[in-house]
Amino acid sequence: MGIVVRQSLKAGLGSYIGVGIGIINQMYVSTKFLSVEQLALSRLLFENSLMFSAFAHLGTPFIADKFFGLFRDDEEKHHGILPFLLLLPFVGALLFAVIYLACADAIRAYYVEQSPLILQYYLLVIPLTAFWIYISVLDAYCRNNSRIAIPNFIREVYLRLANVVLILVFGIGWISFDLLLYLMVASYGLAIVFLFVYIRHLGKWYWRLPDRRILTNPLLLQMLGYGGFTLLGGIGVNLMLFIDRSMLAGERGLVSTGIFIIATYIAGVIEIPRKAIAQISIPLISGALLKNDLAHVQLMNRKSALNQLIAGGLFFLLIWASIDEIFFLIPKGETYGEGKFVVLFIALVKVFDIATGLNTEIILYSKYFRFATLFIICSAILGFSLNLWLIPLYGFTGAAIATALTTLVYSISRMSFVYIKFRVLPFTGKTVQVALMLLFLYALTFLVPDYPKTIVSAMLVLVLRSAGLLAIFAAFIVWARVSEEINGLVEGVWARVTKKY
Repeated sequence: MGIVVRQSLKAGLGSYIGVGIGIINQMYVSTKFLSVEQLALSRLLFENSLMFSAFAHLGTPFIADKFFGLFRDDEEKHHGILPFLLLLPFVGALLFAVIYLACADAIRAYYVEQSPLILQYYLLVIPLTAFWIYISVLDAYCRNNSRIAIPNFIREVYLRLANVVLILVFGIGWISFDLLLYLMVASYGLAIVFLFVYIRHLGKWYWRLPDRRILTNPLLLQMLGYGGFTLLGGIGVNLMLFIDRSMLAGERGLVSTGIFIIATYIAGVIEIPRKAIAQISIPLISGALLKNDLAHVQLMNRKSALNQLIAGGLFFLLIWASIDEIFFLIPKGETYGEGKFVVLFIALVKVFDIATGLNTEIILYSKYFRFATLFIICSAILGFSLNLWLIPLYGFTGAAIATALTTLVYSISRMSFVYIKFRVLPFTGKTVQVALMLLFLYALTFLVPDYPKTIVSAMLVLVLRSAGLLAIFAAFIVWARVSEEINGLVEGVWARVTKKY
């Protein structure tokens, strides 16, 4: 578990820097310089391209994670796996472009009434999807070479920083909104160039024909079959994540979509620890499952679940305790603040989801991987159905309820399956300790009296409340020795400090 913590910290550092940039962007820059409709449009383009890339890459990142170990050999240049990983998604990108263009009339018909602005830019989804495909594929290649920090930095920091800079330039008036979108798309293409350069810098740019002694026809068919099946899961995941905004845009327009996007962004901060831990845990989980070492799988799952709950639960506490101040301080907060309960519904279920551990990874890299896809597809169908029902009735609040219910059902289903098949559960007595402490700290926030809100007073209350909650929670975690990993890190830092002085 030590390597998980060290690598997760490196990747997590980039993620949290990216979060800081993202918070500045979403909470101030985008909300100030973009209209609600422009913000919703820009996010829809990028999120739809991310959703489409989930099937257009033809399962290549999953293939890399599952089969890379068979090719791993630096002396043999990984037996030529890199050209294969780059060629397969190229085919997928071409297929996607053809299908998307064939559906152009249907796309125009869906958005023309409520969100006609989308129709001026919907073709940008094609290059964006291609860029997302190769970002995910090169990220998987780096991950399987035990390098996640720099790719994570490119994805989490560079792309967000480029977004902020471009919006600022637009806000100053130096470029038009059209040019802003084109330059944003170009920044994603530049991210691929950075990843290529980084891989060459690592000395891992192994360009040779695939070794047919390893990449035999039976193995090739197995890899393609595995990728084809798991990409269905990727489609389902992205439908769960993003279909609600697209449906909102078609049913209620871009203003409702913008409110929903900002609210879900705030709630999404909670998931950052899980993303960092899961990235580096994938090869370790896969290896333990290959050896049928269920004791190690249980250990990793419980420790990951606990640490994810500690970090994610703290973020939820800090966000919800100051949610009124957050919306008061952001530009156009009176509009975006209408999505307050969207934050609550989605954030609560995300805390529960990350507290259930690495169930997706356990299923996906076991012999039961087909069930991972089955769960995702069923959840995507459930989510689509709930959104279809609730959005016309309750708008963005209905979309939030639909997303929360879908995520809850999906999370419980995975956890139950892992327990039935592996007898692995994520919860321990320490899970209860952390949950009770979070509830206790939230109860303390009710002691803060009402006050007249100004920019200064709201910022002061937010900072003081957050600092107090953080200090008390951190002290409890260390004092109660809830997490071995956190205590180990604290003791290590303390030892180096005392040694230095």
